[in-house]
Amino acid sequence: MTTTGVGLAKRTFTPKTLFRDFVAVVRGMPALRRATRAGRVSRRFSEEIMLVVTAVNDCPYCSYAHSRMALRAGVSPEEMGDLMALDLERFPEEERVALAFAQHYAESAALPDREALDSLTAYYGREMSTDILATIRMITFANLFGNTVDAVLSRLRGSLT
Repeated sequence: MTTTGVGLAKRTFTPKTLFRDFVAVVRGMPALRRATRAGRVSRRFSEEIMLVVTAVNDCPYCSYAHSRMALRAGVSPEEMGDLMALDLERFPEEERVALAFAQHYAESAALPDREALDSLTAYYGREMSTDILATIRMITFANLFGNTVDAVLSRLRGSLT
């Protein structure tokens, strides 16, 4: 783990977790492709979910890229600010349930509790909750990969943070 400018721990990969999660992402690619093709989760909603996970994991690369993609998908700058601040109250319930779950998933280091998973499935149904989870898992991997690259580059420059 590295620390952010405010002293918070930033999650990164270890060699073991990188290998484990890479295998999981490769295995999960068919689910992500199915989710994308099915269209149950709109591009806009997907970007909102990814911004929430990115806000928790604090990946600068994903924050930059997904902020641009979110704008193109119709997320307003004000909504983006709320998502990055994890202020989810403005969002309609049909989005807020998944956004809150995405926050919980990221804050629990990808180990959400059973009750949260069950609530997600009960609200959206099996297919859509599976699509939402595929999106969350992919952005979580990307966030941690970006943070790990940053940590390695920082070490190479001689910094311990």
